[in-house]
Amino acid sequence: MQRRNENLASPGVVYRTACENPGCGHTFDLRITAKEAGLLGGTMACPRCHRHGGMLKRLGRLDDRLFVAKLVYKSIGAGASVPSEEGDLLSDIR
Repeated sequence: MQRRNENLASPGVVYRTACENPGCGHTFDLRITAKEAGLLGGTMACPRCHRHGGMLKRLGRLDDRLFVAKLVYKSIGAGASVPSEEGDLLSDIR
């Protein structure tokens, strides 16, 4: 009963978030109110590793106003590229 009263006293929802940046893995609570709902659609930085461009991906619900999420990042050209069916620009010129 006390936990429910604490939830009613604090507005908004809490996203228990884990950073997916390799080598970081920091877990933090992100409180979102109605005024800050626009943050869910944008990108944000991890408070520990400070990497920018993370997108919040919701994974599930733990409690009444407590969700689990992860902060995911787009890969930045570190792997091999997949060849496309269209070919590259130089093969089209020849």
